[in-house]
Amino acid sequence: MSLVNLAHCCSHLQNASHARLGLTSIPSTNLLHTLMLQLQKSGYITSVAIGGPTPPPPSSLNPVLDPSADTSSSSSSDDQPAITQSNVASRRLWVGLKYWNNEPVLHKMGMVSKPTRRVWLGFRDIEALARGDRSGYVKGLRGIGE
Repeated sequence: MSLVNLAHCCSHLQNASHARLGLTSIPSTNLLHTLMLQLQKSGYITSVAIGGPTPPPPSSLNPVLDPSADTSSSSSSDDQPAITQSNVASRRLWVGLKYWNNEPVLHKMGMVSKPTRRVWLGFRDIEALARGDRSGYVKGLRGIGE
């Protein structure tokens, strides 16, 4: 996946959160799925579900909504058709956006590395960024959750 597609996803999520959307979709790729799962684990989004062109049912987005659902079985495989060569391009990741005190939790999301300017950071550089220090031309984190 190119960095351009990743940048489009970042701007789409930023625009959707500023528009106060509760649910939005992005193309389904392994990279974006992993990124969305990490954002969910970090608390920036509420849910991630793989679906088609139409949104999945609310019970598959949040298992807490359906207490009778068995979490040990595969998630909503009966509702969604199997992935084949004919429908793989129409698969979407449905992302539930999170808000706190009527403000989006995901304020700003952007690329540090761009197609014209690649950035490679080591462990020590990432530590410096997390402390708020500058690493190269990349500014450090200034606030909680940035």
